[in-house]
Amino acid sequence: MLIDGFTVVAQIVNFLILIWLLNRFLFKPIRGAMERREQKMADALHRAEQAEQQAQASSLALEREKTAFAEARENLMADAREEVDQWREAAMERTREEVASLRQAWMTSISRERQAFLDRLKRQVARQVVRIGEKTLRDLSDQGLNRQVLRVFMEKVSDQKDALNHPAANQEIVVQSGIPLDDEDDRMLRERLSTWFPTAAPIRLEAHPQLGLGIQLVVGDRTAAWNLLDYLQDLEAEIMESLFDHVRVNS
Repeated sequence: MLIDGFTVVAQIVNFLILIWLLNRFLFKPIRGAMERREQKMADALHRAEQAEQQAQASSLALEREKTAFAEARENLMADAREEVDQWREAAMERTREEVASLRQAWMTSISRERQAFLDRLKRQVARQVVRIGEKTLRDLSDQGLNRQVLRVFMEKVSDQKDALNHPAANQEIVVQSGIPLDDEDDRMLRERLSTWFPTAAPIRLEAHPQLGLGIQLVVGDRTAAWNLLDYLQDLEAEIMESLFDHVRVNS
């Protein structure tokens, strides 16, 4: 078999042309498509890696925010609990103070009312005792009691005779009596007054039943007197003072 050189060359040329055509219209577009696909895949992978990194960063940021939020919440809760505890303590202290104040006011009111009641009771008792004493003395009034009244009156005048001596000079001494005086009492009274007031004018005795169990001496604008009413008032005052002192001691 003879090999035609022209044919071989033509086939070689055709093969090269085929190779060029295949490379130009087939392999090169395929490689370009593959390269573009690979580039797209690389870009997608890069974007995926970036997204993953961003997601991780976001996750870390969210975790930090979550931790910070939890810490802030705990701080707020702690502050709230502390404020609630302080408010509760303050409220309890105010309540205790108010209760103590109300208790003190109540005790003071009770004590005041009790004292007022005791005062009224003591006054009523004292007045009743005085009334009973006055009625008893009036019911039992006799000459012996009259003489005792005169004796007490003379003691009172004796205590005041120095103060009465000057006003009694050259003036009439008037003795007003609410009790009847017998002759002996009359004589004794005149003698005693004459001794105490030697410069006085004659002594005049007057009956004054309105004085009750009492007698008084009048010299000018000066008087010396004793009567049952004054005595009972003094007695009432002494009883009241004694009762009040007794309550203060017992309190």
